[in-house]
Amino acid sequence: MRGLRCGGGVLVVANERGVVISAMAQLTVAVLFGGRSVEHEVSVITGHQIMDAVKAAGYRVLPIYLTKDGEWYAGDALHNLKLFTDPAGDPLHASGVHRVSLSPDRSIRQLLIHPGARQGLFRKAPELWADVFFPCLHGSFGEDGSLQGLFELADVPYVGSGVAASAIAMDKALTKIVCRSAGIPVLDWLVCSRAEWQNGADAAVQRIEAFGAYPLIIKPVCLGSSIGVKRCDDQASLRQAIAAALILDDRVIIEPALSDFIEINCAVMGPPEQASVCEQPKTHEAILSFEAKYKRGGKGLKQANTRSGMASLDRLIPAPIPEELAQRVQRYAMQAFRAMGGAGTARIDFLYLPSQGALYLNEPNSIPGSLAFYLWEASGIPFDNLVERLIAIALDRHKIRAQTQFSFEVNLLRQKVESTPPPMP
Repeated sequence: MRGLRCGGGVLVVANERGVVISAMAQLTVAVLFGGRSVEHEVSVITGHQIMDAVKAAGYRVLPIYLTKDGEWYAGDALHNLKLFTDPAGDPLHASGVHRVSLSPDRSIRQLLIHPGARQGLFRKAPELWADVFFPCLHGSFGEDGSLQGLFELADVPYVGSGVAASAIAMDKALTKIVCRSAGIPVLDWLVCSRAEWQNGADAAVQRIEAFGAYPLIIKPVCLGSSIGVKRCDDQASLRQAIAAALILDDRVIIEPALSDFIEINCAVMGPPEQASVCEQPKTHEAILSFEAKYKRGGKGLKQANTRSGMASLDRLIPAPIPEELAQRVQRYAMQAFRAMGGAGTARIDFLYLPSQGALYLNEPNSIPGSLAFYLWEASGIPFDNLVERLIAIALDRHKIRAQTQFSFEVNLLRQKVESTPPPMP
C-alpha cells in the first residue's frame, strides 16, 4: 500500500501495482480574516490572497470573516473581494453567509450558528467545519495569541505559531528580552505604560530623556504595520507621539532613532527552520510607514487585488547586500524564530548600519502581510506550495500535540473528602 498526494487536498491510496483503491476526501481549510484590529483592512487583503492560494493548491476553502466588532461570519460567498471593496457590497448579508462562533468545547466539531442569526435562514444546518484553521488576522485578537488560545481549547489544527510564540512576537518588549537572551543583537529600549503617563507625564518624560538623547522612536508595543510609529526630535514631538500611541495601545516602547540605516527583511518557515532570500524595502521616508507599505500608488483596499497588500511595496529582491550579510540575517532570523518557539511562517525585520557594520533585529511578524509569499516565491517556493507546506506543518504539530497527556486518573477530591473528619455535633 502507498499514499500519493494528488491535487493538494486529496490523498490517493494505491496498491503496490499502482492501482487506486481509495481516496480520502478533500481537506477543508477555514481561512480567517478581518478582525478587531487597526490592521483590519490589511488582513482582508491577506485573507483573500491566502484563499486564492489554498484553492489553487487543491483544498476546499471555508471563508470566515471577523468584523471590526469581533462578529464571526462564514460562507463561500465571502471569497469575493468585491464584497469588501465595492461600496455597494454587503458581505454580512450575502447569500449563504451565516453568523457563527467557534466553541471552546473540543467535543463540538461544528461552527455554531449564532443565536442572533436570522430565523428561517436555512432548512438544514450548513456544512460549517474545517480540517484545519488558517488565521490571516494581523494585530490584536488575531496575531497576539488570543485566537490561538481559542484554537487550543477547541483542539483544532491551525496554521502558524502557538499561544506563547504569538504573544512574544506581538510584544516588542518581550521580543527584545527573548532575542537578547538568545544572543541576537537588538537596540536598547524603554517602556512607558498608559498608567505611568496618566499618573505623571512630566516624570515619564524625565525618565525617557535620561534613557537617551533625541532623536527617539516611539512605537506602540503591540501593534504592527508601522501604525503609531513616530520619530521624535524634541520634547514637544515626544509628548505628542506618546499621547497618540497610547490611544492605540496601553504601552509604548522607546528606542534610539538610527540614521543612515537600511531595512533588511527575511522570512522563516518551520519547524524545521528554513530561511528565504532577503529583501530590502525601498522608502524615501525616515520610517517605513503604513502609507508607504500599503497605499503607495493608490493601492489601498478599494484598489486592492489578490497580488497587492505587502506585495505592492517597492522592494529589492534579493537585497543588494554582501553574501556574508545575507547569511548573517538568515542565521539570526532562524535563531529568533526558534528562540520564540515559532511555527508556520514569519517575517523577521532587521536594521543595518553600513557605516558600522552593525545589524539589529527590529521586530518579528508572526502573521506577516501577504504571508511574505513574495519572499518565498523568490526562494523557489510558489504561493500554492507555500500554503500547502504551512497546512502540513499545522497538521503535524496538532498530531504531535495530541500525544501530550493533560490529565491523570487520580481522584484527589474523593480522597480529600474521605480523609476529612466529620464536623463536630
